[in-house]
Amino acid sequence: MESFVPSSSPLAAEELTAYIGPRADRYRPRFERFTRTGAPRFEFSWNWPAAFAGVWWYLYRKMYGWALLDFVLSVLLGWTLFVPILWGVARAVTGDYLYFLQADRKIRDARPVASAIGAPAADAAHLARLAAEGGVNAWVPWIAIGGIFLFLALAVLFFGLAWNAIPQLREFWPDPPGRWT
Repeated sequence: MESFVPSSSPLAAEELTAYIGPRADRYRPRFERFTRTGAPRFEFSWNWPAAFAGVWWYLYRKMYGWALLDFVLSVLLGWTLFVPILWGVARAVTGDYLYFLQADRKIRDARPVASAIGAPAADAAHLARLAAEGGVNAWVPWIAIGGIFLFLALAVLFFGLAWNAIPQLREFWPDPPGRWT
């Protein structure tokens, strides 16, 4: 028989640990700050991985909607020097709170409903369900590293082709860059 936990009750530490997965000890104290007044409320926090990894961090933490929004806005806003810096700061400041809101919603949605009022929330099936739904995507770092290598290979290929195809580049820059000579 499944246990019943009112959706309005605070999130249990076991539920958060099961949902967050790796690095739960880092996120739990931040999540507690967001709810110390009793209701979810934004508090300043800083998340370095969200600032620098952006879309990859969202995908790693299974925040697919935010990853899509981040990607679309990054493309629409362009890639000047100023916009990525501001966008990285915005991600760093809001990343933990957005992750908390997702964890809060997913945990409350996953809570079992049954007639056993007052039963503990931390039964094994509930925690297993949270661990499966939450956690991280282990494939994201590998795809990101592969994407970086692919980008670098294409950049080298493109600049090599441009160097040979456009004679004005050789006049502008007579010696090959670096120690290639």
